[in-house]
Amino acid sequence: MELPPLRVVIVDDSSLDAELILRELNRSFATEFVRVDTPSGMSAVLEAEPWDVIVSDYFMPQFSGLDAIALLKKLNHDIPIIIVSGKLGEDSAVETMRAGASDYILKDNLARLVPAIHRELNELSVRRQKKRAEEELRKLYHAVEQSPVSIVITDREGTIEYVNPKFSKLTGYDSHEAIGQNPRILKSGETPAEEYQCLWATIKAGNEWHGELLNKKKNGQLFWERASISAIKDETGTITHFVGIKEDITEQRRTKEAELRSWKLSEAMASASLCFLETENISKMAQILVDRCVEITNASFGFLYELVFGGDARILAVSSTSAVPAGGLCAQVKGHIEREGFFLVTPSDGLLFEPVKAGTTVLTNNPRTLDHLICRDSGNFGQINSFLGTPLKVGSRVVGMIGLTDRPDGFTDMERREIEAFAQTAALALHSARAEIEHKKAMDQLRQAQKMEAIGQLAGGIAHDFNNLLTVINGYSTLLIHEMPNDSPFKVEVEHILQAGERAADLTHQLLAFSRRQILEPKYIDINLLVKNVEKMLKRLIRENIILTTRLAEQLGTVKADPGQVEQIIMNLVVNARDAMEEGGILTIETANVELDGAFALNNPGAVPGRYIMLTVTDTGIGMSEEVRRKVFEPFFTTKAQGKGTGLGLATVYGIVKQSDGYIQVLSQPGKGSSFRVFLPRVQGKSEGDILLDDAPEMLGSESVLVVEDEEGVLNLVVHTLSARGYRVFSTASPVEAMEIFSRNRERICLLVTDVIMPGMSGPLLAENLRGQREDLKILFMSGYTDDTAIPSEASDERTSFIMKPFTPDALAGKVRELLGTVS
Repeated sequence: MELPPLRVVIVDDSSLDAELILRELNRSFATEFVRVDTPSGMSAVLEAEPWDVIVSDYFMPQFSGLDAIALLKKLNHDIPIIIVSGKLGEDSAVETMRAGASDYILKDNLARLVPAIHRELNELSVRRQKKRAEEELRKLYHAVEQSPVSIVITDREGTIEYVNPKFSKLTGYDSHEAIGQNPRILKSGETPAEEYQCLWATIKAGNEWHGELLNKKKNGQLFWERASISAIKDETGTITHFVGIKEDITEQRRTKEAELRSWKLSEAMASASLCFLETENISKMAQILVDRCVEITNASFGFLYELVFGGDARILAVSSTSAVPAGGLCAQVKGHIEREGFFLVTPSDGLLFEPVKAGTTVLTNNPRTLDHLICRDSGNFGQINSFLGTPLKVGSRVVGMIGLTDRPDGFTDMERREIEAFAQTAALALHSARAEIEHKKAMDQLRQAQKMEAIGQLAGGIAHDFNNLLTVINGYSTLLIHEMPNDSPFKVEVEHILQAGERAADLTHQLLAFSRRQILEPKYIDINLLVKNVEKMLKRLIRENIILTTRLAEQLGTVKADPGQVEQIIMNLVVNARDAMEEGGILTIETANVELDGAFALNNPGAVPGRYIMLTVTDTGIGMSEEVRRKVFEPFFTTKAQGKGTGLGLATVYGIVKQSDGYIQVLSQPGKGSSFRVFLPRVQGKSEGDILLDDAPEMLGSESVLVVEDEEGVLNLVVHTLSARGYRVFSTASPVEAMEIFSRNRERICLLVTDVIMPGMSGPLLAENLRGQREDLKILFMSGYTDDTAIPSEASDERTSFIMKPFTPDALAGKVRELLGTVS
């Protein structure tokens, strides 16, 4: 293999001396050379191209060998320079070597030149290799020192010998603290021991280990790192050290975990929505949501509540990952929700309500007591270490809150953001679910109201027809009894007919009450006074094993209602309560001034916002199922044994309340008694005190009366009754004929007795026409039922009165005499 030529720079002012040097070099090398004798020449040559060696004369007048050495240093070249001299003393030789010459050779001994050049070229190669190695090492050192990943070097026993700055920045241990320690200083206790055993076995076998570890910084903070640890071996393959390259992946893990949590939250939302579609149970839906929040945040306890009318919080679900102390608040809440479906909490200044009051998330990792959370005695629930409360908002309106407590390392901002995002969706889902429930409830109540209205119309129609029949039956029975001698063998039978007719009349009266088609005589009444008046009678109605108590509000307002009908409400509710307490119990009658707001009306279709008197009858009896509660006001519906009840008692109450512009609410659960709340409008007016109903005396008369009734049996009874008492009676079944009769006898006829509902023309319209001809005409309306719209607004003056079918002859005579005045 042909060697490259030796490139030589000869620094000499003598060409003859240069030729001598070249002759010697050419013996061993193929030589390329250049001769220079000035500093500028030498500089130009060295900067222009690479050279292997410089051979310089020592003595030159303008540019000495020492000058050449100095220039070479200045130019920072590592080319060896050999000094050649004809004569060189020992001191000069030492000076030359100290100045930086590679060697010095006398001209009379040039044979040493070639070996010297060989030696210097070899040493130059070694120096250059070493320099390159040092440069590479320097680069490697800087790379390690400036590496974005953590690098640790240990001996084969695991003792740390080197850590780079990134390690110190990540862990908090500087190099002085880390060197000499074992990597165990980073152990968090969260990584299983088996993982470390696998790691150590892998690298001791000379293999590379890859994995992720949850470690702990100097300040105790946990962090995740992805590590690659491998063995360093010497030329014999023996392991001398281990090097670990580690990357902080905490944020990556958090992002990944956040994505997983987000997916789990979305999955929880889907599961909760599906659960609601299947069960229509909003508490079960809330339970799925709060369970998943506790799971993904690793909280110890969580709850979800919604705000209800009045500002209270209705806790729908609680979740706990740790043991729940018996008797503690969590256990109390869980047990109550299992029984009732929710748990009510009154607003306080505690953390529990801060998110709702502020409308923003509250996050604290400061230890608190649960008393601080809810501002009341919490039993033995203990201390909480962290709290995250996020309001549930629909638009700008807060509808509830998700609360989480006791995460081991506290809650992070990332978890706050995640729960906030989840809360937005959860709020809409819960709001939609609640709206769906309320819509279905409203539709059910509407259908029930329509059903009750239809039943009421049917009942009213039946009662009207029955009352016409009963008027005839009872009326003639009464007349027969009065006219029969006491020893008549038929008198008892007729009395039985009358008694049956009166019982039938009671039933039709209840049907009319339910259908809201009975005639009411409203007065200003004090319900407290009414309750006191009937209290003795009520005690006779109930059994000895039932305790009757009253709680009557002071300064109770006034209602305008028919006193007899309000008494009927109380009586029927008390009888119903009595029958629900076969084994005895407590029956409570309460009164109160209340105000129903729009929220109550929205939640209770049929109720109207306003000021009311609330009459409540509560028992401690067997209670009702939801199915029974929904049907409780239907006529003829009863849970009693056959023959034990008509099923009209509560239907009558319902009808009276509705006709009095009131509202009735039933609260009941099986085994927990029932509470009937009657709301009657509160009005301005003074109570008229007790209403005493005296029997109308039988009275005679001689005035002329016009009787109009389309039902022949009733017409004949009225004519017979009035004629027998001395009145002159004009009668007809036709309102048109009645107008003709009146026009011929208007000066004599002073009273019109007319049915309300007749074909062709109603009684009120007939009365209006006749009164237009004679203003002082007295009018008595007869009716089996009546709609409010059928009676003119002026019908309550002293010239007009009503009598309800079925009536007795004496009652009719009394009403007529009352209208016409005392017989002179």
